Amino acid sequence: MGTETRLENLPNEIFLEILDYLHALDIFSAFGSLNKRISSIFQSTPLRIIISQTHCRNQVDFLSSYLTFHAHQVISIKINDTIRDDTSIISLLFNRHDFINLQFCKFIRIDQSTKLNNVIQRIKNFDKLVSFKIANLNDITMNENDKYELARTIDPIATPSINEDDLPVLTHVISFELKLFVAWNIASIRSYISKYLFPVDLLDGYAWQEMLELYVPF
Repeated sequence: MGTETRLENLPNEIFLEILDYLHALDIFSAFGSLNKRISSIFQSTPLRIIISQTHCRNQVDFLSSYLTFHAHQVISIKINDTIRDDTSIISLLFNRHDFINLQFCKFIRIDQSTKLNNVIQRIKNFDKLVSFKIANLNDITMNENDKYELARTIDPIATPSINEDDLPVLTHVISFELKLFVAWNIASIRSYISKYLFPVDLLDGYAWQEMLELYVPF
């Protein structure tokens, strides 16, 4: 008869390979209470958090309960701020936990009730962050001063400093993406392009600036 091999009998190297394919919620759901040996493997496993709009608040709270002891292992976060039965998930997690080793961060579908001011203040201290993406900022989510501070924090060279002694905060960031969504008149823009622009003009930034100033509200 062959020897029976159970999941918990696998060597640590195999477990580490398996965990590398899973995000944090899946890891804690599948292996969180398996045994002490598996729990010890968690201590050296980089964690990736993914929260999509299909998740629910119970899952977020379950994840958060484990992050109390494992937040320092999180290297990547991708959060949809609006989930199935709740909003402001970004603020919830960043107010509860300090992701000091975070390297990659992406915020999606930010709810209007979410205030990112405190979150940005925390992110300023993440000296290992190399990629930061954020979508759908508005004046409710973040005021103009905080937007300026965010831009100066991420790219101090491109943003003039009021204080000549100011130094870059996130010097390790090599990727920053900011998406703003506004209401605009697509029909008017199409009409403008067809009437006033030749194909070569579409490569002219000043032509786009004039068109957007006419038809996109600020």
